[in-house]
Amino acid sequence: MVVISVFVLWLSSYSTATLEAVLSCIFILSFGVLHGSNDIQLLHRAYRSKQSQFSVYKAVMFYILVVIGILGLFAIWPQLALPLFLLISGFHFGEQHWSSNVKQTAVGSTLFFSFYGLFILFMLFYVQREQVVPVLTELSGVKIQSEWLGSLFLFSAIGLVSTAVFLLAKKLLTIRYVEELFILLLLFIIFNVTSLIWSFSIYFILWHSIPSLRDQLVFLYGHSSKKTFIRYLKTSLPYWLVSIAGLGILYFFLKDNIDQMLSILVYFLAAITFPHVLVISFWESRIKSSPES
Repeated sequence: MVVISVFVLWLSSYSTATLEAVLSCIFILSFGVLHGSNDIQLLHRAYRSKQSQFSVYKAVMFYILVVIGILGLFAIWPQLALPLFLLISGFHFGEQHWSSNVKQTAVGSTLFFSFYGLFILFMLFYVQREQVVPVLTELSGVKIQSEWLGSLFLFSAIGLVSTAVFLLAKKLLTIRYVEELFILLLLFIIFNVTSLIWSFSIYFILWHSIPSLRDQLVFLYGHSSKKTFIRYLKTSLPYWLVSIAGLGILYFFLKDNIDQMLSILVYFLAAITFPHVLVISFWESRIKSSPES
């Protein structure tokens, strides 16, 4: 991922803002949405019970209700919906990156995961604050100050270091220091020299979605390969199409205000992120508690 990130960083110096926006949408709607499109099969595989088929139906209904609920929350109470979305996204990003390095019963692992993901998000927000402030203001309905982003970035950094030191002292966490610091430095550079949506896409696709896809392939089929990826595509296609259709419906109702396209994308990602995070957290716990399953 480091080599690809450097290549994309180099490529961005020859691209336009319009091209980056188009490519970002393509990548997010393909690999980004795809990595969460097989949640139902993950649940089915994790349960392995006689009632698993019934559980699949319940999971589908759960997904639909959560998506509707999150969209409703953004419409009725955005001041709560946005912070909640950021918190759960931060936890999800951190869990995916660090779960194999933290012991199952680690005290404070949830905080560590959350602070890591929030550190990435607030680093992006702080670096891109001129673009981020208007978007967050529109999403939340609250006048966001750029100084707040600096304070949140600092707070997340302190929280990340504190929880990491705690877990290391308890011998519950392993860290490749040089590798992790290099990744953070590389992301900081990318966030500084590319646009907001392109910066987010690079992190979301290269450092979250693709690694998550690889882990899911290994769990579902025993290994990651072109063949297993095609199998994954076949099983996830219905859910992926439903997700894209949902975005299309959102766009249809808000198409008269193209300036809100980024907000639409945030609403869409929020709606599918909440149930996805719950599924992945359950899946991770099943892997650690029952490695043989």
